[in-house]
Amino acid sequence: MKHATNGFALLTAVAVLFIALTVSLGAQESFEAESDSYRIISEVGETHATQTAARLEALLRLYNQQFRFPLETLEEPLRVRIFADRDRYDAYLRRLIGERRQGFVYLHYRDAAKSELVGYHSEDTSLNQSMIHQSFVQFLRAFVPHPPLWIREGFAVYYERSVYDPDFDTAIYHENLAWLDTLKDIVAGETDYDPIPLGQMLAITPAAAQEQLDTFYPQAWGMISFFLNADDPDVNRILWDSLSALDAEADLAENIETVYRSAFRWVDQTELTTDFLAYLDGRRSFRGWITHGLAAYENEDLPTAEQAFVQAIRLEEDNYVPYYYLGLINYRRQNYGLADYYYQEAIATGAEEALTLYALGVNAYADNRFDDAVSFLEETVQSDPSYRDRAEDLLVRIRG
Repeated sequence: MKHATNGFALLTAVAVLFIALTVSLGAQESFEAESDSYRIISEVGETHATQTAARLEALLRLYNQQFRFPLETLEEPLRVRIFADRDRYDAYLRRLIGERRQGFVYLHYRDAAKSELVGYHSEDTSLNQSMIHQSFVQFLRAFVPHPPLWIREGFAVYYERSVYDPDFDTAIYHENLAWLDTLKDIVAGETDYDPIPLGQMLAITPAAAQEQLDTFYPQAWGMISFFLNADDPDVNRILWDSLSALDAEADLAENIETVYRSAFRWVDQTELTTDFLAYLDGRRSFRGWITHGLAAYENEDLPTAEQAFVQAIRLEEDNYVPYYYLGLINYRRQNYGLADYYYQEAIATGAEEALTLYALGVNAYADNRFDDAVSFLEETVQSDPSYRDRAEDLLVRIRG
């Protein structure tokens, strides 16, 4: 695998051509980059066009690890258009579809050469997830124009947190648990929305899905997560049989029927639903692990709390809460060096400064590192004078 030589990965076996364009929305210079599978038109610049092509090629390779489509059979490169700002993007969509969209959108036409993924440049990270979602839809529909919606949208959500590593020119899958707590609340009857029965999910139409978006998206993601991650290989096989049954020439109704006959016809749907609910019950999101850890900590069950907070860090390494509580746990165990490490990580990830500095001071005092304790306690008071009395109590003990 080749490494980058100029800040982003080189496109392998690709001729990159930059062409100054004038688009019909007005005078705005655009640049085009062509890769193995993509044609990028970007108003942002030459580098952006090339980087976008490399990134989407890597994502396509990630998607195709599951689908194994023959990429060489693509008759037309996948077309992507990125505008320099939201206003130009809105104007373009209003002209084509008569409405605005919040993020990227994939416009699908019978003529593959006209189909395109459209978006605009922004530093908003949520827009990145939108691009990944719609790029998956574009990828899938390039080979199967009318797949069942639970497959199309379930996988699109499943991949949303994937990231691109330009140094290794690869896309790395990160599990997306954003819908997990919502889905658990839905199936537990704790929302205003009723779960969509399995039979209806398998046959759902775009209009029906649109009417139940608050339920459809979490359930579609949940089905893909379940079929991929269940311990039972017979459950995993349901998904593989579903994917292998997809027909590029079939319409939506035909693909729904083919997938049902190939993968679900002989399945006990009641038993499958029970297994699905059990799978959800055994999964926890970041929020779920934090809640579990806090309950265990309050109950003095430090091993369970520690395990929960470690699991939380694996899901979100930039949130301070699990680091802070791991600091408290290790302080209580008299593992002062490790407690210091976790408190420092908590500060680095946004913990309340005065609270954590005070914890560092208490920890250093317990470890007989009195100079460090004084430094932390003085910083605590500078950060928040309301800690003065508590800090002075320890400082008096240290100074004798």
